[in-house]
Amino acid sequence: MKKNVFKASYTLTFILVLAANIGCSPNSGDPFEAIGFDSYDSNLSKRIANYQIATTPNSKLNITGNPALYIDFSSGINKAFKDPTIYKMMMDCFNVILNKNLDVFKLGSKQIRQLSVINTTQLGLTIGNKNEYVDIYAPIQKAVEEIVTKSNDALLITDFEEWQDGVEILNTAYLKIPFSTWLASGNSIHFYIADYIEGKVNKHIYFTLFIAKGGDADNMLSKLDPYLGSLNKFELSSNTYKLSNKYQSEKSGGNYYDDEAGSDAAKNILDLKKNYTNGLKDGKPFEFYPFGLDWITIADTYESYKKQNQFDHFFRNLFVDLSNEDSYIYEDFTVKVTDVTEDFNHFAECAEVLNHKPKIVKGTNGEDKFADDEMDDLALYCYEPNGKIKDEWVYTNKNSTEMTEVFLLNQVLLKNTKNTEKAAVELGVLFDPKFKVENITNQDGLIRVDIILIKANPNTHNPILDKFKWINEKNIVNESLYQSLITSLEEPNVIPNNKTIYSYYIKTLQ
Repeated sequence: MKKNVFKASYTLTFILVLAANIGCSPNSGDPFEAIGFDSYDSNLSKRIANYQIATTPNSKLNITGNPALYIDFSSGINKAFKDPTIYKMMMDCFNVILNKNLDVFKLGSKQIRQLSVINTTQLGLTIGNKNEYVDIYAPIQKAVEEIVTKSNDALLITDFEEWQDGVEILNTAYLKIPFSTWLASGNSIHFYIADYIEGKVNKHIYFTLFIAKGGDADNMLSKLDPYLGSLNKFELSSNTYKLSNKYQSEKSGGNYYDDEAGSDAAKNILDLKKNYTNGLKDGKPFEFYPFGLDWITIADTYESYKKQNQFDHFFRNLFVDLSNEDSYIYEDFTVKVTDVTEDFNHFAECAEVLNHKPKIVKGTNGEDKFADDEMDDLALYCYEPNGKIKDEWVYTNKNSTEMTEVFLLNQVLLKNTKNTEKAAVELGVLFDPKFKVENITNQDGLIRVDIILIKANPNTHNPILDKFKWINEKNIVNESLYQSLITSLEEPNVIPNNKTIYSYYIKTLQ
C-alpha cells in the first residue's frame, strides 16, 4: 500500500511540475502563430522602415545635452571680436540659435564656464568687456571633447590655439580623437573661416559647427549657413555625398514602367502596390517595393521586354551628388543582393515581443513571478518570470544569405554621368547578364539590394586645408589643427569604405 501511495504521490508531483512548465509556455507550438502575428501584415512598410534603422550603423542619435554655443575668451581672440564683420556674424549667429534650451559657455583660464545669457545685448556686453579676456588658456580640447560627449549640435567660435602646461601646441594632432569619434558616429563638422590680422600676424577665427546626424532638419547648419556662407568653408565628414531620386510620381518608384502602354495600370508592368515606401523623402536612404507578381512572372516579363530592347534597368533615377570633395573623393560603387527574410522575421518578432510585457507579481516568498491570470502566450514564452525579456528575443543582426548573379550596378552609366556632372551621378541597377530566377534562393522572401560605396580616398591635398595652418608671432607654423583634420580623415574607422549608402527592399506577391 505504501508503494502505491508513493507511486500516486510521484505521479501527482510529475503532473504538477508539468503543469507549471506548461503554464510558462505557449498553448501552441508557435506563440506568434497563436496570437495571429504576421511579419508581412498591413504594418509591413513601417516595419521595414524600422528594420532599416536597426540594421544601418550610425542611424540612431543619442542626444544627451542641449544645443550649445562655446566662445573662446582667450586674450588674443579679443582682437578678432573687435573686427566689425566678425562681431556682426557672431551676433547674428547668437540671435538665430538663441532659445531657452541653448547652453552658452565661456572658454578661458583653463575652464569651461556656463554663462547665463538671455539676450544678444547681454552677450555683446560680455564679449566687449576687455576684463573678460584674462589669459591665453582657453581649453579648446576639453570643449571639443565635451561637445562630442553630449552628441548634440554645437557652435564653437575659436582660433583653435591650444596651450597646455604653458606650451603652445604646434604640431600635435590634439583633436584627432574627439574629431574621429564624432565622425565615426556619422556626424559632421562644418568650419567657416574668417581671416583677420592680429598685430603683424595673419590669423583665422573658425565658426565651427558640430552637427549631429539624425537630428532635426531645422538644425544649426540650416539656420546658420545663410549668415556664414560667404566665408571660406570646409566640411569634415565621411558622408558629404547627397542622395536624391527623380521619379514620375510620389508612388511610382524607380522600377521599370512601360511608358508606351495606354493606362497607368498597363504601364505598371510589375504591379507595384500602393504601400510602396520612399524613405528618402524623410531622410532615410531606403525604398520598399511590394510587387503583385512573383519572381517567375517578373523574369518572364523581363525576357519579353528585353527582346524589344526595353526593360534594361530594374531600378533607375537614383542620383548621388559627389561634387563635395572637401573630405573624400568617392571612387567605386557596387551592388550587393541579400535574402534577409530570416533576419527580418526575427527583427519583427523581437519588436512584437515588446508589446507583450507580462504582468509580474510577488510570490509567497517575495519572489517575482507571472500573475496567475497572465494568459498571453507570447509574454509567457518570451519573458523570464521576473519580467526580464529572454536574451533570444533581444534583436541582434543575423547573418543573411548573399545571392550572386541577380543584379549589378550599371558601371557605364555611373562613369558617364560622373564624368559629365558630379552633382548628378546616376546609380542604376541592372539584371545580371547571368540572371535566372533560380538564383533567387527564396522566391517568397524579402530581398534587400544594397548600393555600396567600395572605396573613398581622403582628400588630403585639398587646398582649403592650408587655411587650418597659421604662422604665430614667433614666426613658427602652427599646424596642430591641420594635423587633427588630416589624421581624422585617414582614421580607418572613419573612411567610408565598403559602406552601404542606399537600400532597396523587394517583396513579391503582395
